[in-house]
Amino acid sequence: MIFFLVGCASETMQVKKIPDSAIPVKIEELKNHLIMNGVPGEWFDEQIQNETFRIHPNIDQYFQKSAEKQTDHDKKHDISWYFARIGVNAKIEKGKPFIADRLELFQRAEAKHGIHKELIAAIIGIETNFADHQQRGKFYAFNSLMSQYIFTNRTKFAVREITALYKFSLKTGHPPQYFTSSYAGAIGWGQFIPSSLQAFFIDSNGLDDDIDPFDIEDTIFSVENYLYKNNLSGENIGDYGSKYKAVFAYNHSDVYVKAVLYIYDGLHDYFSAEESEIGKEE
Repeated sequence: MIFFLVGCASETMQVKKIPDSAIPVKIEELKNHLIMNGVPGEWFDEQIQNETFRIHPNIDQYFQKSAEKQTDHDKKHDISWYFARIGVNAKIEKGKPFIADRLELFQRAEAKHGIHKELIAAIIGIETNFADHQQRGKFYAFNSLMSQYIFTNRTKFAVREITALYKFSLKTGHPPQYFTSSYAGAIGWGQFIPSSLQAFFIDSNGLDDDIDPFDIEDTIFSVENYLYKNNLSGENIGDYGSKYKAVFAYNHSDVYVKAVLYIYDGLHDYFSAEESEIGKEE
C-alpha cells in the first residue's frame, strides 16, 4: 500500500491508504501525458515531492455539490434559491464601495473598450466576493488538477490545465505552490483556470513580467480583457444577448450569468444615478 496525504491545504491532514494497483499507475500515466505536452518530467517530480503535495480522493463531491450544478443541471433548486445562496443583493451593496474605492482604476479599464465597470466588478463579486482574502482558495491548483485526473473523468481537462499551470508559473516567476485555487483549479480574484490565465490574464500596466492573479488591479483588467475577447465592447454593451454570451463564456451556467447581470444592473443603476447628480451640480 502507498500512503498519501489527503484533504484541503487549510485542513488537518489525514493519511489515507491507496491501493498500489491504482494511484501510482495513474500518476505515471499523467506524467507521460504532460511530458508529451512539453512539461519536463523533473518539474512534475518536484511538485510531487513538495511538502504541499497531496491528493483529494473526494474531489468529485465538490463538483456534485456546486450551486450551479444543483440549479442548472440537477434542477433541485430554482433561480431564487441560487440568488439567495450567493446573496446577490448583499453583493450589490458590497460592490458599491469596491468600485468607488478604485474608481480611477475601473474608469481606466472601462475606457479600453467600453465595457462597463459594473460588469467587471459583478464577476469579481460572484467569484471571490470582491477579492475577499478568505476566498483565496483552500486547495493548491496542482493538487486539485492531479486529483481530477485520478478520481474523475476530467482527464483531458487536467492534462491541459497542468500544462498551462507549468507555463504560467514560468511566465510569472511564481512557483506552482503560489497558486492556491478552488476545488476546480480556478486561481486568483477572478477565478481563472490556468489555460485562461495563459490566454487572457494581463498586467494592468502592460508589463508581462509583473502578472499576478492575486493582484486586484491585474484582475480588473483581465476580466475586462476576457469579456472583450469574447466579443463584448462599447458597441454592444447595451445589448442583453451580447452581455449574456460574454459572461456565459466565463462560466457556462445560466443562473450564474443571470446573477452576474442582476448585480451588474444594480451597480450600474447606482453609479449612473450618482454620475447624473454630479452632472447636475456642475
